[in-house]
Amino acid sequence: MIHQYINNGFYIVLDVNSGSVHSVDPLLYDAIKLLSGRLADMKEPAPVPRKTAEEVAELLKEKYSADEIQEAFSDIQELIDREELFTADIYKDYVMDFKKRQTVVKALCLHIAHDCNLACRYCFAEEGVDRADGRNLHRGVPRTQGADEL
Repeated sequence: MIHQYINNGFYIVLDVNSGSVHSVDPLLYDAIKLLSGRLADMKEPAPVPRKTAEEVAELLKEKYSADEIQEAFSDIQELIDREELFTADIYKDYVMDFKKRQTVVKALCLHIAHDCNLACRYCFAEEGVDRADGRNLHRGVPRTQGADEL
């Protein structure tokens, strides 16, 4: 499975199954995008079928030169051979077993407020600084009341 996006001028290609992340040029980005709809994930590295490569090259030739396209296909094949692009999902047969397992809560995070900096005098007596902007969180509620309600 291929996931692609552009962020801050970087063309990013993620091969989800292998976990490989690639920063590529616009041509490689476009070629991979066109191939991803035409190539199945590969259990083992294999050459891109000639007919598929020709179809994609035909679509790219309006924007890129034949030499550039050929070099892009060479780069793509190298990534395929290194099992970093168009790789198979080796865990798909185990997903159902994983979903059937008994789950337990391993961690719990209680998010009380966005403004808490763990440094006010109310919670940390004589250690913190009271906020001058009036955004004190306690609002006169006793410290133990919140914990008792949990």
